[in-house]
Amino acid sequence: MQPALDSNTLDRLISLGRERGHLTTEDLRASLPVESMSAEEIALVVVHLEETGVPVELEESLLSPHPKPMAMPRRSAEIIPFPGPRTSRKSSKAKPLQPTRPGLPEPRQTETEETSSSPWMIAAAGMLALAVFSLIIFATAS
Repeated sequence: MQPALDSNTLDRLISLGRERGHLTTEDLRASLPVESMSAEEIALVVVHLEETGVPVELEESLLSPHPKPMAMPRRSAEIIPFPGPRTSRKSSKAKPLQPTRPGLPEPRQTETEETSSSPWMIAAAGMLALAVFSLIIFATAS
C-alpha cells in the first residue's frame, strides 16, 4: 500500500463501515486517493476491510486495470490486387513466375478439380478392395 494509507485511515473506514453495515465506492473515494491507486492496491484495501467484517460495495471499474490506449500499428504499404479476371484459388501453393511470350498459349494448370479428388477415389477403392478381400477370407474360413 501507499504511505498515505496509514492505519488511522483504515481504522476510520472500518468504524464507518461497522456503523453503516457496509462501505460504498464513494466512502472509499472520500477517504482514499482511489484515482491514483492501482487496481491491486484497491483490492488489498477491500480485502483488508472485508476481513475485518466490513462488506464493501465496489464498482467493478475500480478493480479492473485501467486500459492504456493502444498505439495503432503504422501501415507502411498496402497491397492492391491486380485488376482483371480472377481464377479460382483452390491451391494455396505458390507458383513460380514465368515470363509469357505473346502469341503462345498459356500453359495448362497441373492441378484441376478432377485430379484433386483422385486421392479420395484411391482411398475409396482401397476400402472397397479390403471389404471384398475380407468377405472372401470369411467365406472360405467357414
